Amino acid sequence: MTVRCDECSNLTNCRCGMSNRDHQPLKFTCRNCGSTIGITFDVQGADSLDTVALAAMLSAKNKRKPPKLNQGVRHRLTGATEVEGEGPFKPGIDFVDLHLDFPVVFGEYEMGNTPYMQASMRSGAERAAFHRDRLGLVNAQYKKYPQVIKLIGMYNSGFHGPFAVLARKSFKVEVRSKRLEDINAALYTVVSHYVLPFTLPDTSQGASRKFTHTVLDLLQSKREATGAFLQKLYDTEYLVGLQRDCLKIYKPIFHAEMPLRPALFLDLDPSYVEGQVPMRVSTNDFEEYKEVYKDMAEIYSRQLVLVAGINNLIKRGDHDAFARGVWVTAKGKDQAPDSLEDYADVALGNKPRFLDDPWFTLDPVAQDNKLRNGIAHAKIDYNEVTQKITYYPKLEGMLRASKEEIFLLDYMRRMLALFREVHRLHHLIKCLNYAILLEPGASLIKKAPGV
Repeated sequence: MTVRCDECSNLTNCRCGMSNRDHQPLKFTCRNCGSTIGITFDVQGADSLDTVALAAMLSAKNKRKPPKLNQGVRHRLTGATEVEGEGPFKPGIDFVDLHLDFPVVFGEYEMGNTPYMQASMRSGAERAAFHRDRLGLVNAQYKKYPQVIKLIGMYNSGFHGPFAVLARKSFKVEVRSKRLEDINAALYTVVSHYVLPFTLPDTSQGASRKFTHTVLDLLQSKREATGAFLQKLYDTEYLVGLQRDCLKIYKPIFHAEMPLRPALFLDLDPSYVEGQVPMRVSTNDFEEYKEVYKDMAEIYSRQLVLVAGINNLIKRGDHDAFARGVWVTAKGKDQAPDSLEDYADVALGNKPRFLDDPWFTLDPVAQDNKLRNGIAHAKIDYNEVTQKITYYPKLEGMLRASKEEIFLLDYMRRMLALFREVHRLHHLIKCLNYAILLEPGASLIKKAPGV
């Protein structure tokens, strides 16, 4: 379709690929004036096909009855008016590819070279099919996200009775008893199911097994020292507060379901190199998700305290004992934290270096302290036309000299990587919670009378 910007009358040719999501709000920015233009498709009950190329392949099998494209699809525009085009798109008019499920690139119009076809050529047909199947699960689940968020809110607020009712009515999950371990089991049954498309299941399951094995081994081999670590977590309520904040991250991830779709495809694209190809996202809302990365980074920083405590237990038999003589300044000062309490106050960018030969391998893609600093200190700019993000991670007074640049798709990819790492370490929180609630760890915890 061809649209005329309501603000400046600039024409843009738009090739819109169809997702299988029944409601598809696409956005782009007018290159002439920077105004946001929205094209929303409603395809519920409609016969929508992804590309003209796919239709051509189908029609070749039965030339007498060629398929009709997008029967029943309705669309509406905001910020622009649709005008009648002149056959195939011609050069000289701005062109934009739009697709909810795949990255789109800048460039001239090329017939048949749709975002779907480009993605399939980069990933291969089998991986492209996997991407469609994974997003099919998102399409089937996204209308229940508000109920999942409501369930998490009830859990965090301690409304365990209404929680049990909602779990049974909305998700057919029974809470076996009023004990916290059974309430936790019901909660994570629901959360794990609905967060599945955004995670790497094999990685999450492997991490869960590793955490369980490691904690059980410590409870057997270093029982007293591990008990002291669990007691510290119990007395400070560190684990309770961290679990509550981890659960809060699922709401913004569910809300970011649409701009995360093309970022999910990058799992399957071996040609992707961050920042080298200016691929775009067909939803244009960076400001809405800017704070999410910073908030998750803060949670990640606190999760590393648990990793460090277990690392110290494994290496030195004391959760407070960091390696000495490793991080020594030229003047002879040992920079290692004196305790786990001190480590908790270490800045995120420095935390990983105090994990000597760690038992748990951190994802390097999830650790971008420069980006976190740029967002935290409001030293970040966004160009809505090019979707380029420029951030300034260093403290330079009034200057903005040292800059880093990425595109919105790169940012969503980093946000997804950090979410996966926070979600992966959420399994460690669950494991330590069960170690406090159940044997063999429960008998090691000294609790106040009546608790």
